[in-house]
Amino acid sequence: MGKKGGAGENSKKAQGQARKADAAASKAAAEDAKKSAAEAAEWEKGAKKGNAKKENAEEKKAEAARKKAEREALLAEEEKNTPGRSAPKNAKSAVKKTKGLDQALGQLDGRDQGPLSALNASGIEEAIDALGLTDSSSKVTEIDKHPERRIGKAYKTWKENNPNREKELQKQGFAYNKRQDVLYQEFLESPDNPMKQVSAKYNATREELQAIQAEEKRKIEERLGSKRGA
Repeated sequence: MGKKGGAGENSKKAQGQARKADAAASKAAAEDAKKSAAEAAEWEKGAKKGNAKKENAEEKKAEAARKKAEREALLAEEEKNTPGRSAPKNAKSAVKKTKGLDQALGQLDGRDQGPLSALNASGIEEAIDALGLTDSSSKVTEIDKHPERRIGKAYKTWKENNPNREKELQKQGFAYNKRQDVLYQEFLESPDNPMKQVSAKYNATREELQAIQAEEKRKIEERLGSKRGA
């Protein structure tokens, strides 16, 4: 009878140990599954972030390429539609222009007496403006009916005249594409932008052109005359 009791106890003990082992295994399996799920979620998050960065970089690259193509197209259109500038036909015409400029400068500093003796100017640019007012044969200002055709060439010239600007932006940490965007925006806001210069509709009438010329002449007279008291 004692032997039978001992065998029963051993059997119960074995069953209890088996149940504990099963519970431990189930718990470990659940923890492993939870850990695997967390790792998978983290990996997916990283993958999505990497894809977003890649897509953003591709979008920036495409945008830069588009802007570059636009600038090149504008330059090509400008070179196609704008005839090359020719030198003066003869020395006589060049001398005539020089004399006209000398006369304007003489009037500006009071050496000559004339209708512009009250005007004052500094620098070649304002002297040329004054020449436009003193020369009766001058158109005062050229009115461009298609300024958009000159944007490409004007931008190229503007960059050549401001060679250090891009270096400054580079020192400030601007990337290449960002530098090009900043330079182009500065050009658009500068007086060298043909769209900011005197222009008229392509189908403007003679009266409209004359009105524009008169207004520009008034602005020049006002600007030069205002320096008189300075």
